[in-house]
Amino acid sequence: MKILKNTIAFLFILLTAFACTTDEDKLYSLDYITAPANVNAIFDITQDNTGLVSIIPNAEGAQKYLIAFGDGAGEPKEYNLMATATHTYTEGVYQVGITAIGATGLETKIIKELNVTFKAPQNLKVTITKNTLNPKIVTVTAIAEFATIIDVYFGDVQDEIATHLLPAEVATHTYVNPGNYQVKIVAKSAGKATTEYTETVKISAASDPVKLPVGFESFLINYAFTDFGNVVSSVVDNPDATGMNTTAKVGKTVKTAGAETWGGSFLTLGNPIDFSTNKSFKVKVWSPKVGSIVKLKVENLTDGNINKEVDATTTVADKWEELTFDFSTIDMTREYQKVVIFFDFGNVGDGAAYFFDDIKLAAAVVPSSLMVENFEGAAPAFTVFGNIANIELVANPDASGANKTSKVAKLAKTAGAETWAGAFFEAGKVLDFSSFSNIKLKTWSPKSGIVVKVKLEN
Repeated sequence: MKILKNTIAFLFILLTAFACTTDEDKLYSLDYITAPANVNAIFDITQDNTGLVSIIPNAEGAQKYLIAFGDGAGEPKEYNLMATATHTYTEGVYQVGITAIGATGLETKIIKELNVTFKAPQNLKVTITKNTLNPKIVTVTAIAEFATIIDVYFGDVQDEIATHLLPAEVATHTYVNPGNYQVKIVAKSAGKATTEYTETVKISAASDPVKLPVGFESFLINYAFTDFGNVVSSVVDNPDATGMNTTAKVGKTVKTAGAETWGGSFLTLGNPIDFSTNKSFKVKVWSPKVGSIVKLKVENLTDGNINKEVDATTTVADKWEELTFDFSTIDMTREYQKVVIFFDFGNVGDGAAYFFDDIKLAAAVVPSSLMVENFEGAAPAFTVFGNIANIELVANPDASGANKTSKVAKLAKTAGAETWAGAFFEAGKVLDFSSFSNIKLKTWSPKSGIVVKVKLEN
């Protein structure tokens, strides 16, 4: 009994020791603490010839700041988070030191140059550039002789607060709506006089046509949804950038409360869909429901009666999955230029939101087998040779085992028929040996061990 008690105590000590080494302890390890990052400062100078400059430091992870004004005015001064330092300078160029201090005392220091002059800025040079990938993003940079601060106004809001820059620094701005905007740049020194520059920036709406595959990532393509049945679709930020879909932008469909059972949206493509190579669509979808029908439909550009639609069913909820829509039986003699998508088809809208992305053509889904002829419909036109009787379609004489169908073909090799006698029929279409490599045939014979020969001809 004593040995058992000691063993239990020993186990308890071990369990306690292991229990103490939890992941929570990592939060208190210095290995997980870093110095402040992205240290910067904004300078704002009073334009009254006093040389009074406001310095607003900022950084990620800082608790306080040390500011060395760079003019020999004593030791660096300490400032609390969100504080603004003020200092009066005479004319000159100063190296201002900004030290950000974190909660554990780790420091990050930068040096920023401050040019204090009472002369009016001269030779203002401004560069305004639109982003090539997203033309709604504009960058502005400016330099001028005797300039201490550059103020930038992008012109898209009322009572706009200027973006303060040092000369040669870059300001970046993203416009929400297309239009013409007056961008104003004001170069300031410590004196009262300023120098200004104004330029009209035209922000154009996206106008490129939609093409397959559709990924919603381009800022140049006009993803103009046409909605019907009280459904609303748009391009939004990916609400769940995990798993198989980590892209930034996706399509969103809201089937509003009371929306029609057939409510949906479509995109008009710039060109007809090319089904010559790939005849399936794949679409990544995010649904709040399992078992919801997603219908994908393609339509002619001008005649809605020329269409083909295929259904798929969601298998997971609140997670991205890829659905496949098999269009292998589509009429290739027609053109299709609209892609229509319906969520929760057949049910009245309940306000649920669905997301979709990466609409693309893919290789058709290949079944494990493909029926050539089962003799259940109209009889094919048989041609016999070698002096055998005509092929007949008859009731299955033994509807059991591997074959319980109602009709079968009957071949009687009559007495005296040639050794090579047989029969053939045309399959109606070229056999697909790119996807299939075997032919299976169910037979019933009165003899075992006989040779059954199957031959394919042009």
